[in-house]
Amino acid sequence: MRRAAPAAVLAIVLALATGCGESPAGHEERLNKAAGVAAFKITCTKDLWERTKPGRYMTDSHEDAKPRKVDGPAGERGLVEITLTGAQLVDYLKTLDEDINGGPYSDPSVEQLSRRMYDAIAPVVDRIEKGKPPTEVPQAIVDDAAGLTGPTPSKNAAKS
Repeated sequence: MRRAAPAAVLAIVLALATGCGESPAGHEERLNKAAGVAAFKITCTKDLWERTKPGRYMTDSHEDAKPRKVDGPAGERGLVEITLTGAQLVDYLKTLDEDINGGPYSDPSVEQLSRRMYDAIAPVVDRIEKGKPPTEVPQAIVDDAAGLTGPTPSKNAAKS
């Protein structure tokens, strides 16, 4: 019994130190593809970027990846565009994965935000074909309201 307790404590410590979850399927291949792009654009709200970006607690991390306000209706909704290099995208995907899976430097308060961002970026990166230059910069858009263009229900319709 005395030997089991230290072993259990060691197992818990190792689990906490190495992270609790597994990376999404295809994560390593995704990182390899991301490393090979010259530029990658992300369109999202400024606060989503600020809360999930790599090194969010350091003022100089990804300093050259500054959000730029988007023109038109998307900009009116508060969307910004961030352009990352391939190396920055790799860092970002690793940060998102760590926040999702509870790694040693993860922030549980942004798990859902990180998951939403990762889920938007992953399919765009997955479509990149190695050795085939894109005709335009790959872009992930995180704005679920973009497709909501139907009429707004009137107040009278709600009373019926």
